[in-house]
Amino acid sequence: MDLNVNDIASLGSNVKTMIKSENCSALMLNDATGEGVMTIYSVMPGVMICFSDMHMEKCASEFELKNDKKVFCIDHCREGRIEMEVQPGVFSVMQENELRLDNRENHKGKTYYPLKHYHGVSVFMEVEEVQQALDEMFRGFSVSVDELRSRYCTQDKPYVIRGDEGLSQILSSFYQKNMGRPELTEAKEYYQIKVVELLLYLKMITVESSKEVRPYYYKTQMEKIKAIHAQITGDLQKRFTIEELAAMYEISPTTMKNCFKDVYGDSIYSYQKRYRINLAANMLLQDKNREIQEIAISVGYENPGKFSAAFRSVMSVSPAEYRIRKEGIR
Repeated sequence: MDLNVNDIASLGSNVKTMIKSENCSALMLNDATGEGVMTIYSVMPGVMICFSDMHMEKCASEFELKNDKKVFCIDHCREGRIEMEVQPGVFSVMQENELRLDNRENHKGKTYYPLKHYHGVSVFMEVEEVQQALDEMFRGFSVSVDELRSRYCTQDKPYVIRGDEGLSQILSSFYQKNMGRPELTEAKEYYQIKVVELLLYLKMITVESSKEVRPYYYKTQMEKIKAIHAQITGDLQKRFTIEELAAMYEISPTTMKNCFKDVYGDSIYSYQKRYRINLAANMLLQDKNREIQEIAISVGYENPGKFSAAFRSVMSVSPAEYRIRKEGIR
């Protein structure tokens, strides 16, 4: 029997089933800040593949395993950021092209999407069921899923792997096959092979060499970083130095810079510039009669030459060229 997520966990009141068939479920996750869709395919006994497309700032995860279930999950972030409360008051951030190995035992709590979107895939395995299926398929499978789970999930926090080219190639292939008709045998067989390939690769690599130390941040630190983000994007007429921001929020400059980059994917200075330029780009298109210099001043650039140089560094064209090209496309 193919795996059904409702058989092994409680998902919570904010998750609704939109579509359900023998091999596919589409779930909607709602929050006041937006919504997300999780499309789940059962590809073999004990294995589900979940594609997540989230467009929200935050949500409450009410996911809770049922008592007798033991699972091993492999999560991959393709685009965006996901910030999870892995222990009370302790947060982990998964970035683009990172792989997270998790037992889902600490999956209930607050989840944030700092960039307001997240796209990724999760391979969800019920340990006993998938092991039995693999042993039957291969007349004895060389990989113990339970041993992999014990190897990578020894702590209360998720295990994160970044920068492994082999894993990147395997996981990129998960997005290439269209599961639009999951009842098709070839589609299910494709993903079965990919799951086997992934398990074999995880068995071969060594834990010590594969892990990049990923810091965990405390609630007070995350709150300060979010306040700093609001500060630098709220009033574009003001500019702040690293030292000023660190003193203002009583956080060390190094911790502030590292945490901000982990959460928002860029340095504070670079993020500020991209934010200002993207806002200016929208203004250029929304009001074609508005002077470019006026737009530059509104996003914090008093000097037209500096604005033009900054705009070109982000958009690869000047503000005037950007307006002309976009108007021509419309």
